[in-house]
Amino acid sequence: MDRNTPTLLAGGYRNEVWRVPRARGSVVEKRYSDDSVEPNSMFPNLPDHEAMAMSFLAGTRCAPELVSYRPADAAAGALVVYRFVVGTPWTRGVADAARLLHRVHHLDPPVGMRGLHRSAAAAMEHADELVAGVASLRERRRLEHERPVGASNEPCAALSLVHTDCGPGNLIRARHGLMLIDWQCPGVGDAVEDIACFLSPAIMSLYGRPAHSARSTEVFLDAYADPMVVARYRRDGAAWHYRIAAYCSWRVGRLERRQPDVAERYRAALADELELLAAWRNR
Repeated sequence: MDRNTPTLLAGGYRNEVWRVPRARGSVVEKRYSDDSVEPNSMFPNLPDHEAMAMSFLAGTRCAPELVSYRPADAAAGALVVYRFVVGTPWTRGVADAARLLHRVHHLDPPVGMRGLHRSAAAAMEHADELVAGVASLRERRRLEHERPVGASNEPCAALSLVHTDCGPGNLIRARHGLMLIDWQCPGVGDAVEDIACFLSPAIMSLYGRPAHSARSTEVFLDAYADPMVVARYRRDGAAWHYRIAAYCSWRVGRLERRQPDVAERYRAALADELELLAAWRNR
């Protein structure tokens, strides 16, 4: 293929993502689809916020360099353009991931970005909404049986910029270190949300990776180096993991007829997350 030809990148479930050669190096053009067709309360399409997050993180080497942003209009969907990051997807090095998330979470968060859940109890409320939207009564009862009890209503002490989808496919090991890409649904909330996402067996499964071992989980938490946030995860993590399980079940119901192969991936991811919840309950 001609090196000057745009290339469709793999990995996007809802938006088209293209690598486009330019004179000063390739850029990524993310062409947003209309999210109103199938709203997703867990991972919404938020092009305004993606552009805002990359602009806010300019110069930190935590995110790609924003080149331009065109909001959606009557003629076309939103277009976010940023520098292509030369590197490889994350496969190992949980401590590196912990240090990157710590850097992002401990910046003063941007003003004007959507608010996220700030407590385990709020995360559980969202999980319950997702479970209520699962069509199968059998699946709803299965999830309700695994529902953690006693979720804390204590809000996080400090608000953080949260990526919300920091799975291995969105972590790129570049020349200068690890970087977070695909900021399509960020917000300001509890850093524990990102910690649960990265440590989630379901998220790892969806990216074709094995679940973290108990040892690698401890290495990650030690490297995160914020005892208060880590303590909140150890206390409240089950609520955030239950929310991920609820999301996987919700997605299965919406995909099993039109995209059965993708639905099967979410079904396997759900089983992995429920296994973690069972282990959490038996501690």
